[in-house]
Amino acid sequence: MRNRREVLKALGGLAFAGAGLAQMAQESPAVGERVPARPIPWDTGQCAFCEMPIRTPEGQWRGRTFPRGFFEQTYAQIAFEKPRPAPHDPKQVVEALHFESIACMVNYAWVHGLRDGEGATFYVTDRGAYDPARPQESVRLVPARSATYYWGEKMMVVMNARLLAFASAKAAQEFAERHKAQHGRQRFYSFQTLWDLAPLPEMNLVALLARHAGLLGR
Repeated sequence: MRNRREVLKALGGLAFAGAGLAQMAQESPAVGERVPARPIPWDTGQCAFCEMPIRTPEGQWRGRTFPRGFFEQTYAQIAFEKPRPAPHDPKQVVEALHFESIACMVNYAWVHGLRDGEGATFYVTDRGAYDPARPQESVRLVPARSATYYWGEKMMVVMNARLLAFASAKAAQEFAERHKAQHGRQRFYSFQTLWDLAPLPEMNLVALLARHAGLLGR
């Protein structure tokens, strides 16, 4: 059975390597001057990678009903130092890119060659400070480079990425302890580890990477 990287190569991974992306997983994210986080467009925002809404839809959406705050808990952002064309749509000038999954942000950065600390700062939602009853109001963004990431084998989050971010390792460990019976196997990661493992597993990964690399029509 082929692994993710072999499948990507079969699909045309040479296009990624040509942009220097094959080396990114082996390099440390730069630690440059921090760019402030940008306002979050909860009412209109869509994930720059998978195009799902960043706000939990009310009522049924694509045949499913999601609990309050389900999408917002994994919101992530890439804030740019100055406005620039969006890598996936150069006609669109943006100050920030918005993602409804941590994995979506990492995978988008991987395929488009964006780096934390090089004219941009990556942010993630601190799940430890998050209140699903007040989803948009309780989203607290922390720099992705300093967060601790929790992976739960049976945990359900958007895009089935199984990842949450915490501002501290202690908060991540406390969350894991509370949910060990429901989540099965558990792991903790640094942002460096996520970067090394990119592209991260999530729903429709190969098709999304191929589309963003220009191998499929949008």
